[in-house]
This record gives sequence, C-alpha cells and structure tokens, in this order.
Amino acid sequence: MPGTTSSNAASATNSLGPNVLVILAGISWGLLGVFLRMLSLASLSALDICALRNIGTALVLGIALALWSRQSFRICWRDIWCFVGGGCVSILLFNYCYFLTIQRTSIGVAVTLLYTSPIFIALLARVLFHEPFTRRKSLALILMFCGCALVSGIADGKPTLSLTGMLTGLGSGLCYALYTIFGRYAQKRGYPTATITFWNFLCAALASCLLPRWDFVADAFTQQPMLWLWGAALVGISTILPYCCYTAGLARMEASRAAVLVAVEPMVATLAGIIFFHECLSLAVTCGILLVLGAILVLQIPPKKDGITGNS
Repeated sequence: MPGTTSSNAASATNSLGPNVLVILAGISWGLLGVFLRMLSLASLSALDICALRNIGTALVLGIALALWSRQSFRICWRDIWCFVGGGCVSILLFNYCYFLTIQRTSIGVAVTLLYTSPIFIALLARVLFHEPFTRRKSLALILMFCGCALVSGIADGKPTLSLTGMLTGLGSGLCYALYTIFGRYAQKRGYPTATITFWNFLCAALASCLLPRWDFVADAFTQQPMLWLWGAALVGISTILPYCCYTAGLARMEASRAAVLVAVEPMVATLAGIIFFHECLSLAVTCGILLVLGAILVLQIPPKKDGITGNS
C-alpha cells in the first residue's frame, strides 16, 4: 500500500534501515483489520469507518503539509480528474470493498483477496500503458486464480465466502490497483508523491462526508470513549505510519524488493485474526493464501539477462 505524507516525515525515519521501515509498514497495514473489527463491534458500518479513516487522514496530512511543505498543496485544476479518480475510486471505493469483505469473512481471507491487486495492475498496465504481458505474469495470474478459488472454500465443499464477499474482495484488489494507475497519470504530470497522496485523500474525504450516519457515529463515540482510541489507531497506526515508513524505505531500495518485504502484511493480518478473534483457517484456505503470495513473489522476480528474458 504505497504512499506518503511529507518529506519531513520520511527524513524523521532515516535512522532506521530501509528493510526495517518497509517491514514495519507491512506490519502496520496488517493490523488494519483489527482496528476495523473493533469499530465494527460498535455497529459502525463499512461506510462509517471509511469516512472516519479518509477524513481523519486528510486532516492529519493537511496539517503536516501546512507546517512543513506548503508547496505540496499546489495543483493545476485541469488535472483534478487524477485526484478525483484516485480519491473516490482508488481510496473510497477500495476502503468500502475491503472493510465490507472483512466484516463478512476472516481478516486473512480479506487481505489475501486485496493482494490480487498486482495482477490487476499488470492487466491494466497492458491495456493502458502497453506494457508486455509476459509468461511470468501469466503464471502469476494462474496462481492467483487458483489461490482465490481455494480461499473461497470451494475445495472444502463448505464455502467460507459468499459470491458477494468474493466480489467485494476482488473489488478491493481492483480499486487498489487503480491507485497505481491514477498515480502514474499524476506523476507523469510532474506531481510529487506528497501532493498526490494529500489530494487523493482530500477528494476521498469530501466524498465521504456524504456517506455515514453522522448522528449514529456521534452517539457511538459519545457512549463508547474507547472508539476514539480505535479510530486514532486506524488513522495513525494503519494509515499515516505505514505510508511514511514505506515511502522512506522505498527511497533507499529497489521497488521490487520493497514489494516483497511489504508482503508481510497478509501474514500479519492472518495472525492477528487468529490471535485477537480466534479465526480458524482450513488447510485449503491456507494453501490458497500461500498461492496468492506466490503469485506476488513471481511478479517480483527480476527478468533474466542471459537471453531468456522472453520467459520472464
């Protein structure tokens, strides 16, 4: 889940090694399901939680940029479509699909379906940017398909995931993949990462204002003060912190290596579901998770330079 807040936030983490930073980002994102589940126990809907995350993150990012990087606010209004797409589709709709999937199935299954995003990125890049779809990408697509089939519980004869849950899970992967696509269009127009991230979250926050049941949310936070803690953790630990750590780590290592290291996220999410909520995973579902992770690793294998690049 790449992103950033400001260059100042990245420099504050320079004392840590890049590997540690990226792994820390993956761990932080892996804990997202825990905070979501705790907020859900207070009867907050997926839309309510989406709004809280997007608005809270936009406020924190806005304050950070106002203090340390005011030039990052500047955009050309003819490019606003990049940020509306990145915010409303790639963040808001992604959050909604992902949170809805977590509410309907286990955290491990939900994050596994989310991690189908690299496959969608490869497919979309082929169509939009004419990037080659190699045999390596085809193998990753096959592994992903088989993994998703196992995760759904079809091999056990006792589906753990409904058709709706499967669609929202794959929808979260597709919408998250679109974040990279819209981000690439914005980068081609010369915008720095801090600007792209802030405006994406601002657009998502503005759209989010229309969605939740504000009276219900206000009552819930008034009657259950602990919700403030879980809400702050959602924004701080599973949004701001990993975005800063991932960006700082990515600046000092290859993107392919960072993508492999951050794949600790689904493993952390699965363990968190087991430890905190006593979720159980069958052997078939576990194999499905491993197949999806395998697909991610296949995509990160660098192409060979000894004349066999056609097979990469």
